[in-house]
Formats: sequence, structure tokens, C-alpha cells
Amino acid sequence: MDFDRQIAVRCFEENPPSDLGRHVAGYWLSLWKGDALPMRADFKPKNIVKELPAVALFDVLPDESVRCRLLGSNLVQGLGKDITGQDWLALTKPEDRPLRLLRWSVVARGAIGRGLRAGMRESGALQYSEELMLPFGDVGADGSRQVLFHLSWRQTTYDPTRGGVAAVNSLSQDFRLTELQK
Repeated sequence: MDFDRQIAVRCFEENPPSDLGRHVAGYWLSLWKGDALPMRADFKPKNIVKELPAVALFDVLPDESVRCRLLGSNLVQGLGKDITGQDWLALTKPEDRPLRLLRWSVVARGAIGRGLRAGMRESGALQYSEELMLPFGDVGADGSRQVLFHLSWRQTTYDPTRGGVAAVNSLSQDFRLTELQK
């Protein structure tokens, strides 16, 4: 497939990521080689070390499954458990699974996914966080692809009334896909 890096650049110029996601998006953009999606082998976690606690990697078999490959410590804290190796769709409300699978599949095939997620601060105030979903170009022997995920949300302690699986069980709001194909 032919992709267009300039579409990705415009996506972030026209609607800049949150301060917390800007470095992740910029680093991902720097990994492109011409108009080829970044390769997972070129991704060096040390280049986004400050953001790693809010980063996850997912293995996506388009139209079939989404499995958590790696989950940053802030995300583990927010969920109240480590879901590395687990099926992301199994943690999703049954009625939302088809749409969540569709979103992840489109991103894995070559799109940027961005959404807003509502949550509660420790003070009880409403907080919105941005999620970024960024594809890598590698395709595994089984057809799986990896997606880099970043969530701008931060919580210092786990509180089951404000986080946990229930907080991510629902789909993010105002979700947008930017197709990167020419």
C-alpha cells in the first residue's frame, strides 16, 4: 500500500496533540522513511522515555483480535491491573466490541486514531484525556500489525471509583480516524 506522510503531518498540524502526546506523535512522524509507515524495529523506547508510562503496544489482527503486548505503568495504575497479553476486546462491553475492533483494524491497516476519553481527577473533577493510536508498517506472518497507543491521562494512585477497567471499558468519545493512504 502507498501511504502519504504529509497526511499524517497535516493531521497533527491542523489539530495538534495534547502537550503530553505531542512528543510521541512527533517521534512517530520522525520514523517514517519517505511515504512508508514507521517500522516497529525502528522504534526506540528510550527516545520517548518520559512518555513510556502512558504508552502501550497492541498486536492487532485486523477484523479478528486486539491483544495488549505491553502496557506502561501509568496505564497499569489507571486500570488497577496489568493487561499485558490479554484480549483488549474481552475487556470491552459486548455491545461496543464490533466498533472497537473496527477502529483498531482501520488504524492497524494505516490510519491515525484519536479520541477523547472522559474520566475523573482525584479531586472528583471531570477530566478529558486524549488517546492516540499510531500504526507501524510491519505485518507479522499471521497478518498481525502493531499499534502504538498513548493516553494523556495521569493518575497518581489507583482508585476503583475513578479508573479501572470500567473506565476504559467504554469507547472514547469524539473519535476520529485519519486514513494515511494516498
